[in-house]
Amino acid sequence: MAKGLNIIVTESVKDLKSIQRLKPSYYSRIQMLLLIKEGVIITKDGLAQALNVSNKSVHVWRTKYIQGGLDLLLEDNRGGKPAQITEQVYKKLDARLNNSKEGFKSFIEIQQWLKENFGIEMQYHAVNKYIKRKFGARPKVARKSHINKDDNAAALFKKTTTGAKTY
Repeated sequence: MAKGLNIIVTESVKDLKSIQRLKPSYYSRIQMLLLIKEGVIITKDGLAQALNVSNKSVHVWRTKYIQGGLDLLLEDNRGGKPAQITEQVYKKLDARLNNSKEGFKSFIEIQQWLKENFGIEMQYHAVNKYIKRKFGARPKVARKSHINKDDNAAALFKKTTTGAKTY
């Protein structure tokens, strides 16, 4: 059996459990520290099996903890591009989507509007997913009534005349 790496966990069990509740996405990492602190399991293989993760994950987590402590272990360095649609563009897009007179008829129209007004070039599927995710809007659906419908004329049409007979 392999000899376990001697790691000294400086945080208390109480602190680790409170952090575990606050950051549920890092549950396994904190659980690893709890197992080491309590002396239950100290080998990489044992920790990996107990946490149901790979040996590589445990190795990376232990190395990060040794190098920088809890701060480095809980650091989130996932990449990604900054959002193209800023808060200002989002508000204008929201106003235009909720405008029944000047709304969009299709996602292609939204894509062209973003390019013309803000210089944002997004692919069709990206615009489609963004609009559906952020606004729950689907421009290509049938509406309940026409946007230019005159409510007074509709009320007059629905009003039945006296003495009218239906057959």
